Amino acid sequence: MRLIYRVLFTTFLASLLVIAACNRLDTGARAAPEDRTPADQMETQRADYVKAVEAKLAEFDQKFDRLDARANGITGTAQTNFKNDIDRLRDQRKVVGKKLDEVKSVSLASWMSLKGEVDNALGDLEHSYEQVSATHERIPLGG
Repeated sequence: MRLIYRVLFTTFLASLLVIAACNRLDTGARAAPEDRTPADQMETQRADYVKAVEAKLAEFDQKFDRLDARANGITGTAQTNFKNDIDRLRDQRKVVGKKLDEVKSVSLASWMSLKGEVDNALGDLEHSYEQVSATHERIPLGG
């Protein structure tokens, strides 16, 4: 009977040691993000921001392609005006892309000051797109 208690007690102690070791390893894994430097955090923020803006620009490219398809369905002056508006949108998109390239290339300390410029240019692009889309939405196909 004493042997059974000794085996159970030994198994219990071994289990506690294993659990303690696992918790210690787990705590170290969770502490790693807290060990990041402010520069690392800022670099991550910039990378996330760049990725988000690039995704928005890709969406605009798709929207512009859909506008192009719509413009190809009409003729005459309406088509010319529509295509000119789309070209202006694409130029405006290039400006946002250039500003984003600046964000990518400046120092970590400077990128936040350029973020406002990119945000404003992106907002202007969105507003222009909505205007062009609404203006040419009223043009019937084939007319």
